[in-house]
Amino acid sequence: MRNAWYIAAESHELKPGKPLARRLHGDGLVLFRAPSGEAVALPDRCPHRNVQLSRGKLKKGGLQCPYHGWEFDTQGRCVYIPSLNSGEKIPPGAHIQPLQICEQQGYIWVWTGDRIPEASETPFVFPHYSEAGWDWGRLQADVPNSVANVVENFIDCAHTGYIHGGLFRTPASHEARTRVKALENGVAIEIDEDQDKSSLLSRLLVKDKIVHQDSFILPSIVQVAYGFGPQRQMIGWQVCSPIDTLETRVYVHVTWQMGLLNPLVKLFYPPIGKLILKQDLWVLANQGEVIRRHGEQFTSVPSDTANLWIRACRSRAEKGEAPPTEREKDVRFRL
Repeated sequence: MRNAWYIAAESHELKPGKPLARRLHGDGLVLFRAPSGEAVALPDRCPHRNVQLSRGKLKKGGLQCPYHGWEFDTQGRCVYIPSLNSGEKIPPGAHIQPLQICEQQGYIWVWTGDRIPEASETPFVFPHYSEAGWDWGRLQADVPNSVANVVENFIDCAHTGYIHGGLFRTPASHEARTRVKALENGVAIEIDEDQDKSSLLSRLLVKDKIVHQDSFILPSIVQVAYGFGPQRQMIGWQVCSPIDTLETRVYVHVTWQMGLLNPLVKLFYPPIGKLILKQDLWVLANQGEVIRRHGEQFTSVPSDTANLWIRACRSRAEKGEAPPTEREKDVRFRL
C-alpha cells in the first residue's frame, strides 16, 4: 500500500546540517532540514548519474550531490550544475519530485504514494501524547521479515506463552473468548480470558481482571490496549514501515496511565520493552529466513482468525475494494 503515510524516522534522528538516508518500499529517500528547521524528503538518487544524494552535504539550504556537485533546493529543483558554461540552461530532467512529509509528535511521516494525499488522509495521531496523568516511551528496531508477518506477530496472542513465557503469560493453560470485528480502517479484537497471575508482569500490575483489546489500523499499525483497573491503562502502538519486501522497521510507541506507578513504569519500560522486542525479533528473523528459502506456506487454526482477517483487510485496501460483509465473528481457543 504505497498511498499511505509511513514513519521514516524519529525527529531527533534528523540532525541540522546532515542528510539522513532511509528506504520505504525498496526506494531510497533522503531527509534533511531546511534552514527554517522544516523537514524535507527527496528521492535519494541524483538524476545525473544516480549517486545517493544522502552521501552529499547540505549547501546554501539545499543538498549537493557528492559526485559532480549538482545542487538541489528543498523542492527538488536543480539550481546549480558546476560544469555548465555561463548562459547554458539546466535541463528539465535535472529536477526531482519532492515527497510529501509531515512531522508531528516526534516522528517524521512520509507519503509514498503516486498521488497527493487528500485532506482526510493524515498521519496517525497517538492519543494521550501530552495529556496530564499519562507518560510514554519509544523503541525502534529493524526486522528481517515482511510487514504482514510483523503485524501478525504483534497482534497474535497464542505465541506469547512460548516466546515471552514467564514474562507475561505462560504456555496454553486457559480459555480465551475473542470477538473479531471488521472496521472501515482495520480490524478490532476484543479478548476475554480467564485470569492467570502466574507470569511476572501479571503479578506486578494486575489487581482485578484485565481488559484487553487489540486493533489493526491501516496501513500497518497494531494497537494493543490493556486495562488493569480504574485509571490504570497501558496502550502500545507498533507502527510498521516497509523498508523492502522482507525488511521492516518497527517504531514502538507506548503510553500509560498508572497513577503513582508512572515513574516506576518509566524506569522499567526501556529494559523490559527491549527484552520483549528482542524475543519477537528472534522468532521473526527465523521465520523470515525460512520464507526466503522456501516461500510462505501457512496452515491456520481458529486462534489465527484475527490475523486472517487482517491479511484480507490489507488485500482489500490494496485493491481499493469495500470492507467485507461479515462484520463480526466469535472465536474461542486456549491461551
